[in-house]
Amino acid sequence: MKQSISTFEDFPDELFYEVFEYISVEDLYNGFYDLNTRLRSILASLTNLHGEITSEKQVQSAAFDFFASRITMLKINDVNSIDLSRFLGVRSLRLHSEPNRVQCQWIERLPHLEHLYVSRCLGEHFYYSFSLSLFVFTNSFPTLRSCQLNLIVFKEDQRWTLVPSLRTLSICIEDSRVYSQILHACPSLVHFKLEFAKHFVRLPESCTDCPHLSLRRFNLCLNRTTLPCCQIIDWLVSVVPNLTYFRVQGSPFDANCININSLDAILRHRLSKLRQFHLEMAIAEFVALNISDNDNQKTRKLHPLFNYIQMYPSTENAPARLIIDSKRTF
Repeated sequence: MKQSISTFEDFPDELFYEVFEYISVEDLYNGFYDLNTRLRSILASLTNLHGEITSEKQVQSAAFDFFASRITMLKINDVNSIDLSRFLGVRSLRLHSEPNRVQCQWIERLPHLEHLYVSRCLGEHFYYSFSLSLFVFTNSFPTLRSCQLNLIVFKEDQRWTLVPSLRTLSICIEDSRVYSQILHACPSLVHFKLEFAKHFVRLPESCTDCPHLSLRRFNLCLNRTTLPCCQIIDWLVSVVPNLTYFRVQGSPFDANCININSLDAILRHRLSKLRQFHLEMAIAEFVALNISDNDNQKTRKLHPLFNYIQMYPSTENAPARLIIDSKRTF
């Protein structure tokens, strides 16, 4: 009995639609556009595509000319001047570098933008021309749900408005007063990743008179500072009482000062709804010695979320390191 052999063309249209969503627009165009009329028709009806641009010449290619209006996820690498007017279907935009003001205006015209990310250089932060942050926090993107920006500076006359759609935000600040401005501008914020730039030295006397009730997940990144970590943490969480997840990450090379008893008191007083907690940071040698001299069993009984406490001693290349976690157990 002769056995039939299926060929590529025998696949149903639904399978092509499923597979093609995972292939870049250039590979789709170069690999399938000229094969036959059926595949060309399928390509012409695709609506959920991703593209990556690494050169200005690439934007003028036949692939991007054919798919531009149907690309929903777009990544732009090292391109300083690019016209985004053809990419009106983009919902997720990733930029390797800060956009200039003209590009910000093109981004503003993306009617369906939901996710906007600006990459960060390791160990550094770009300094804004202030254009993109101004667009974001004046609600120029009314459908924006998640956003990653870089360093945002404090301005007394900041003319921000409410951004009710934004639910996830990642930023770096060097002045703690920006924190209050962010909470006021983003009432629906649920997930917040906040990094303090190195060597910030001042906290305002009060954060804000109005607590932020929507925030549930808070990732805090602390670099070197002369302020005690517990003072910073207490100031930050004093206005976000409904946190259920709190993570504190310190630089692995910059030793900070933290008091576990004070941390316990802050979490009990400020965050009664907290369910998950993680702290990992380099600590000063005298703090490490104090922790190691304490009774571990007594220390673990401080807070019900301190299920795992581990102190790693200092080495020639790195200071001592402390880890506290709510999930891990001995």
